[in-house]
Amino acid sequence: MSVVHGSVVVGVDGSEESKAALAWGVRQAACELRHVTVVHACGLPGPMDDFEDIDASEEGLRAVGRAVVREALADLRRTRGRVGLESVVCMGHPDVVLAEASETAAMVVVGARGRAAISSSLLGPVSTQLTREAHCPVVVVRGSVAPETASVVVGVDGTSASTAAIQFAFHVASTRRLPLTVLHTMWDLRERASSFIDTRSYAAKVDRAEEEELLVAETIAGLGEKYPDVAVTEDFRTGDPVQHLVEVSRWSSLVVVGTRARGRVRATLRGSVSHAVAERADCPVAVVRP
Repeated sequence: MSVVHGSVVVGVDGSEESKAALAWGVRQAACELRHVTVVHACGLPGPMDDFEDIDASEEGLRAVGRAVVREALADLRRTRGRVGLESVVCMGHPDVVLAEASETAAMVVVGARGRAAISSSLLGPVSTQLTREAHCPVVVVRGSVAPETASVVVGVDGTSASTAAIQFAFHVASTRRLPLTVLHTMWDLRERASSFIDTRSYAAKVDRAEEEELLVAETIAGLGEKYPDVAVTEDFRTGDPVQHLVEVSRWSSLVVVGTRARGRVRATLRGSVSHAVAERADCPVAVVRP
């Protein structure tokens, strides 16, 4: 599949969620002077109200895909301005196709749920899998988006995963001319001290927490010099990071979270945080790998 190198790739399927994703991706591409590559993957048909009598053959699926892309491009051409535009219609499961596209894309943007999403799931199967497999940042967009003047928020924990997330958050805040809030959430170790039988273990955890705070401070300072136009606010909290990030998403334009690379220790645990935030947040969520 041919994708313009460094483009903003947007997966479309005709759903309202994918239309919102396209609008977000076009705006970001315009801010960064990048191309937009609109991708429709013709996998097995799911519930599609507008195409109840489609031909399930490969040509039938491609015909539906071309119709979906034509509709997306018609809406896009009315608003995209000078953004360069490419489109791709190909066979394959959407998560696999978009993961392949992510190898050369600057970012991939998808709706939180597409036409084939299970009604009981808040996050569709494509966006769920893509946040775990993509090679570049993935932005998951919901139908309702906060005011564009709202702050970008990045959740950090002092690891390499959060360093990459901070870099992406600074970049987006700068290109969109938005303020940035750095939210560092930790469990309060002093309140949990009674749970540690070995005092040396407790001391080591406190030292690690201090090291994490120092790493975050150094990263922010360095990027503050690189992006002097970004107004930064630091917000240190204790408790559940998912709960705090979901709370601030109600008045944010974007929440950025890091996730560990595939094959890393605790990948499942770290991934569960990014997945939970992407599933429950009220605004678009960017999932960034180191």
